[in-house]
Amino acid sequence: MADIKKTPLDPITDVTNSDPEVVSVSKEILVSGADPALALTHGEHIVYTPEEERSVLSKIDWRLLPLMCWVYALQFADKISLNYASLMGIREDAHLDPNSQQYSWASSIFYAGFILWEFPTTYLVRRLPIAKYTSANIIIWGIILTCHAGVSSYAGLLTVRFFLGVFEATVTPAFVIITSIWYRQAEQGRRMGYWLACNGITLILMAVIAYGLSAVTNTQLASWKILFLILGLTTSCTGVACYLLLPDNAANAKFLNDREKAIAAERIRDNFQGIGSQTWKWYQFREALRDVRTWLYVLYSLLMNIPNGGITTFGSLVVNSFVHDSRLALLLGAPSGVFDLGGKLFFTWLSDKLLDRSLPSFLAIMFPMVGGIIMICIPSSAKAGLLIGYYMISVSGASWGLVMTMISNNTVGYTKKATVNGLQILAYGAGNWIGPQTFRSNEAPNYEHGKAMVAIMYGLSACVLIVIRIVNWRENKRRDKMQAETGTAEVTEEVERAKFMDLTDFEQLHYRYVL
Repeated sequence: MADIKKTPLDPITDVTNSDPEVVSVSKEILVSGADPALALTHGEHIVYTPEEERSVLSKIDWRLLPLMCWVYALQFADKISLNYASLMGIREDAHLDPNSQQYSWASSIFYAGFILWEFPTTYLVRRLPIAKYTSANIIIWGIILTCHAGVSSYAGLLTVRFFLGVFEATVTPAFVIITSIWYRQAEQGRRMGYWLACNGITLILMAVIAYGLSAVTNTQLASWKILFLILGLTTSCTGVACYLLLPDNAANAKFLNDREKAIAAERIRDNFQGIGSQTWKWYQFREALRDVRTWLYVLYSLLMNIPNGGITTFGSLVVNSFVHDSRLALLLGAPSGVFDLGGKLFFTWLSDKLLDRSLPSFLAIMFPMVGGIIMICIPSSAKAGLLIGYYMISVSGASWGLVMTMISNNTVGYTKKATVNGLQILAYGAGNWIGPQTFRSNEAPNYEHGKAMVAIMYGLSACVLIVIRIVNWRENKRRDKMQAETGTAEVTEEVERAKFMDLTDFEQLHYRYVL
C-alpha cells in the first residue's frame, strides 16, 4: 500500500485579497461548507501509484460510461422520435393541419416543458442524490413516451410532448455534473464526448429502424405507434437499471473499496472542486448571475440551438424535399449520424490533448455554418452537394459539447456550476423551441428562410466563442500579474485544502481558466 502524506485540518485563517471578484471567506464557512471529498480523504493528501490510478480510472470508466452512453443514446432517440414519426403517418393520424404550424408547435412544446422544469430540476440535482434523482426522471419519461402511442389528436400530442420535455430536462445537466465529479479536467472532454457521441449512433440506428418500420402496413398498430412503444418501454427499463447501478459519487460507489474511493476523490483535487456537496449556497447562485461567462455561455447556447431545433424537427422533411421519397429520406438520415459521431470523438479528443476548449469548439462550429451556406447556395438539382451540406450540420453537437466541458472545467463551486449549467440548458431549450418556427409551413418544401437561419446562427455562435476565449485569457493574465506582484503564487497547504472546500473560481486565485 502506498504511503499517505497527512495534512491535518489546522485552523484556517481568513482568505482576503484585493481582487474585486474574490469574496472574503471566513474559516467557519470554509469548514462547514466543505465538499464531502474532504471527509473522504480524511483531510489528507492521498499518495498513490500510477498503477493504482489506472486501476481506479478503469473501474470508474466501466461502471459509468456504458450506462451514460446508453441513456444518452436513448434520450436523443426519444427526443427526435417525432421527426421520424412525421414520415410514418403521425401527422395524419393525429389530424394535424398541414397548412398550419401545428406540427412545429408539437415539436416546440417539448421545450416549453423543458424550460419550465429546468430551474426546479437544477435545484433538485443539487439537493438530492444525483444518480437516484436522474434515474427516476428516466423511468417517468419512458412511461410518457409510451403514452405517445395512444395519441389521436393535436391536443393529445401537445400534452405528451410537453411532459416529455419536463422529465428529459434533467439528464444533460446531471451528466455534465457527474462527469465533473469523477474525472480530471484533462479527461472530461473525451468522456463527455463519448456519451454525447451516442447521439450520432442514435441517428444511424433510428434511420434504419424508422426505414424498416415505415414498410409495416396493414397492421392493427401504425408503424409510428410501434416506434414509440419500443422506445418508451426500453427507456423505463433503462431507468431502473440506472437506479440500481449508477453511484451518486465516490463516497457511495459500491464498486470501489475505501482506498479506491479516497484515490477517486484525490485524483480530482486539481479541478479545484470535489465530489459534490448537497448544500445549496445562495452566494454562489448570485455569483453565477454576475459572472460574464455565464451569459456568454447562455448566448452561445441560444444561438447555436435555434438551427439545431429546426433541423432536428424538419431534417427528414428537408431531405425529402430534394429526394422526393419519404422512405429514402428516412434512410438518408443515417450518414448525419456518422458526421455527428466523428465530430464529437475527434474534437473532444483534440480538446483534451491540447487542454483547450474554445479553439476546437470554434473549428467544430465552422462545419455546420458552411453546411448551411451550401444548402442555401447549391441548386436543388445537385442532390449530392445538398446532402453533404445537410450532413455537415451534424458536427455542431461537437462544439456544444465542448462548451459544456468548458462550463464543467471553468465554473467552480457546486452550486455555481449547477446554476450556470442550468441557465445554459435553459437557453438550449429556448433555442430549440424557437428553431422549428423558423421553418414556416408556407415555405415548404424548400424552407429557404430556415436554411438561412442555420448559417447565420452558427456564424454568430462562433463569434461568441471568440469572446469567451478573450475573457478567460485576460483573466488568467490578470491573476498571473497580481500574484507576481503580491508574492502569493506559492501553493500552500491552505490552498490545497481550499480545493475541497466547495469554493468558487472567483474565490480561488490560484485557479486558472481553461481556454
